[in-house]
Amino acid sequence: MSKRAKEAWNMFFSVFLVIGYVTCCYFILQLASTITNQTLYNGVTIVLVVFFGLILFYATRVGDGKQVMRFSPSVLIMMILPSLYVISAFFAVGLPLHNQINENSIILYLASVALGYGIPYSFTSGFEMVDAEDVFYPENSDSKDEQEKPKASKEIRNNKNSKGKHKKKK
Repeated sequence: MSKRAKEAWNMFFSVFLVIGYVTCCYFILQLASTITNQTLYNGVTIVLVVFFGLILFYATRVGDGKQVMRFSPSVLIMMILPSLYVISAFFAVGLPLHNQINENSIILYLASVALGYGIPYSFTSGFEMVDAEDVFYPENSDSKDEQEKPKASKEIRNNKNSKGKHKKKK
């Protein structure tokens, strides 16, 4: 299968995932609308929308590369903390902007989606392809023999030569 066809299938399944989740979310919210406690209903709605942000993150992170784990304090400061504040201000009457957030529910929904998208984005930056040429070799090693190259670069070259066939690690 060509790379273009594989990307098209990945995109199709991502769109199908998001549309399926939105449809299920609609029915769950219709069922939750029978809850008489407004705070509990708002909590269920926020959890569903945060989960939608999480689904949206994984639907946009399809690719062939290896998933890279790294912590991003900038995403934490710019996405997660403001989102948590907006959600907290929605429930806590004494916080500033409580009245404005209660009047406009779209702010709450956007903050919930940003929280769901931002939590995994703070720790996982997506998929990246690593080539054997990108591996750093120390300057003091003049020869390029297989025995003297780092073990990590050997694994990368073996994976590159396998043309997409991944072996399970035990």
